[in-house]
Amino acid sequence: MQDILKKLQEESCKPTLAHNHKGASSILIPLIEEKGETYILYEVRSRHITQPLEVCFPGGRLEKHEKRKKAALRETCEELLVNEKQVEIISALDGHMSVNGRAIWPFIGILHDYHNTYSRDEVDHVFKVPLSYFLTHEPEVHKMVYKPFFEDNFPYELVGGKDYPFMTMKRDLLFYQYDGEVIWGITAEITYKFIQKIKQYRKSDD
Repeated sequence: MQDILKKLQEESCKPTLAHNHKGASSILIPLIEEKGETYILYEVRSRHITQPLEVCFPGGRLEKHEKRKKAALRETCEELLVNEKQVEIISALDGHMSVNGRAIWPFIGILHDYHNTYSRDEVDHVFKVPLSYFLTHEPEVHKMVYKPFFEDNFPYELVGGKDYPFMTMKRDLLFYQYDGEVIWGITAEITYKFIQKIKQYRKSDD
């Protein structure tokens, strides 16, 4: 695993999204090394904030003029109650576009000397999953269909009437289940992207 992490650190990851997206966020995929095993750390959001009790990575909105990497580091320190010296950011993943059109910038980092601390204002609890689990288990895939929703005064007459065959959008929703926790949505998608990157490196070493 150390060889793969070194390759990630050496790789120059060029973002695939434009730099300036309104409401963009940065997140960190925190890795923990324990007794020769690598784990991914997840948060479960507090009951008192938006999307309560959903699994997520530490992260949040970029402040004005803030760099993406700095935002990921700041949010991680605030949510996990660690200092910057404990967070070693080693690489970035390609930008991820959410369904609502907001850019998410994922970074990969190693947490050093972490003792399960977190801010109770934002986090209900944390848990970790062995990286080996994701390498040997594919996510469940379920379909979601988005249908157009129109305001009351939508001008149907301008598009040929209410029977116009508007397109719907289908999307795969990914789910990982581990030890009673459910990782899904954007968090599962970013996890999957990261795992595919790891598998790519492992394959190149064969």
